[in-house]
Amino acid sequence: MLFFLAVVTIMTVTFVFVYFASGEENGGRVEFLEGYGWKVDKRAVDEADVIIPKPFDRVYESYNEMQKRAGLDLTPYMGMRGKRYTYIVTNYPCDVGCEVRANVICINGECVAGDIMTVSARGFMHSLLFDDAKE
Repeated sequence: MLFFLAVVTIMTVTFVFVYFASGEENGGRVEFLEGYGWKVDKRAVDEADVIIPKPFDRVYESYNEMQKRAGLDLTPYMGMRGKRYTYIVTNYPCDVGCEVRANVICINGECVAGDIMTVSARGFMHSLLFDDAKE
């Protein structure tokens, strides 16, 4: 019986630690987006592994130019693995007829890049700068 209680206690403590630790990192990503003026749902709706290519291909060259406009730069992260987290934007300044999403790319837990976009056929992608929002 004591063994069972010990196992349950260890599992509970592990679950609580993982739950709160992931929430803390999530809070950092949400704060990162809020720093650019975006309000988002507090939980990511998607996450995916990413590899920043080395050297950049044409797509990443263009994407990095967009990052630089927002004061970010992926150049130091070439060849590194990270994660992309996607959030639903709740304060896009105009109705674009579909859901607007914010992506954040993190490497080693640090927010290093991001974008605002839609997934519709007539969608868009722009930098994290709030002023880049469609008017």
